[in-house]
Amino acid sequence: MRSLLIATVVMAIVSPSHAQSLPGGFVYLRDIDPSIIQDIRYATSNNFVGRPLAGYGAGECVVKREVGLRLKAVQQELAAQNLSLKMFDCYRPARASLDMVKWSQNGHETAAERRYNPNIPKTELFRLGYIASRSQHSTGAALDLTLVDLKADNSGSYDPSKTYADCTAPVAMRAPEGSVDMGTGYDCTDAKGHTAVTSINPEQRTWRKRLVAAMARQGFVNYSKEWWHFSLPGAGGAAYDFPIQPRRN
Repeated sequence: MRSLLIATVVMAIVSPSHAQSLPGGFVYLRDIDPSIIQDIRYATSNNFVGRPLAGYGAGECVVKREVGLRLKAVQQELAAQNLSLKMFDCYRPARASLDMVKWSQNGHETAAERRYNPNIPKTELFRLGYIASRSQHSTGAALDLTLVDLKADNSGSYDPSKTYADCTAPVAMRAPEGSVDMGTGYDCTDAKGHTAVTSINPEQRTWRKRLVAAMARQGFVNYSKEWWHFSLPGAGGAAYDFPIQPRRN
C-alpha cells in the first residue's frame, strides 16, 4: 500500500556484499515458498512513478519469517483450487516511501502516471493519505498482492510502448497484470479500488471476497481502501531502510 503510517524508521543499511544477511527476522519469500508468483512492481518501471524506486535493487519479496510462513499456508490452500498468490510488494525500504513523496511533489504529471490516479492530481496524493513518508510495508508485515487463476491464459505482459486505459477501465483495456480481474488494476487510487465497493461486477466482487477470506484464515487484515493491501497484526515493529538486494541461490 502506498499509504498507512506506522513506526519509527530504523536505518539498517545492508551492503551489497552482505545482501543475504537480512536483519530483524526478515527472509526472502522464495526461501519459504518458491511457488508463490512474484511481480515486484517497484523494482521495475511498471508502476505509478514510472521507474524503479529507491532501495529496490532486485525484484524480490522480503518479509518477516512469520509472515512468510503464513503466506505459505495460504498458498497451499489456494493450490488445491488451481489458484496462486501473486506478490506486488512486500517489505519496502523507508527510502522508497520518501521517493514516492518526492515524486508527488516534482511538479510534473504524465498521462502514464494518471493511469493510476485518474481522478486525483498527484499533488493531492500526500495530503489525502494515499502516499505517506512512513509505511507499514517497511516493518515487513504488510503486503500488496492478488490472485492468479492457474488455469487461465496469463501470458499477457506489460508493454511500455503501448498506451493503456486508466486503472478503472475494463480489464481488456488496462495494462495486463497476469492475474484475475479484481475490478481495477493494482495501485489504483480511486473509489473503485476500495475493497467492498459495489460499482464493480459480481465476478470481480467474488474474486475480492475469495482473496480476503483466504488471507483472513491466516490472520491477515485487509485495508478497506485498497483491495490488494494486507497486513499481519503484531508481526511488524520498527520500520527499516535496508535495500532489497538479489537473492543468492
